[in-house]
Amino acid sequence: MKKISLLILLVGLVRIALLGQSVKIKADNDVDMTKYESFTVMKGEIMTPRDERKMDEEVLFSSIKKAVIKEMELRGYKFLADSSAQLYVSYVAGAYDLTEGGSMGPLSQMPASTPSDMNQSRSWSRESREGMMVIDITDAHSKKEIWSATGNLTLDGVDISRALDAVIYKAFKKFPNKNKKKKK
Repeated sequence: MKKISLLILLVGLVRIALLGQSVKIKADNDVDMTKYESFTVMKGEIMTPRDERKMDEEVLFSSIKKAVIKEMELRGYKFLADSSAQLYVSYVAGAYDLTEGGSMGPLSQMPASTPSDMNQSRSWSRESREGMMVIDITDAHSKKEIWSATGNLTLDGVDISRALDAVIYKAFKKFPNKNKKKKK
């Protein structure tokens, strides 16, 4: 029974590692983000060709907008639906097919069953659907980008809406929080 539990745990950990997300943040260190009060979310671009899209453009925008509003409001910023906001949040999103491959060398650590197998190289390949999203935050007055996050994730076998929420959550973890008191 312990072996089965251990195997299930191991398979779960491998799956989490394979479905992992990476997010990179770029911020303008010369700008105090906490001086801003309001933001709006603008419709972004989708880089995936129309015939390959798994989600409608309006549904994608609605999902991203909802997640961004939630994260920004948790950090003390106020959402405004018009252009009077101090910050503009926009995005670029896309999905693509990725094929990875490699060679494991002669025998690939497997015993040869016939003499002809002795110098045979073993190779592997894997196809997956990958997603990419860039969130940009721009100062409405100067039109200067002051913060951006780039996220990558594997889309195979995941709910796209939940994956977007997770990437946006992870991106905004490092966004300045107006609600936290500054150290003196």
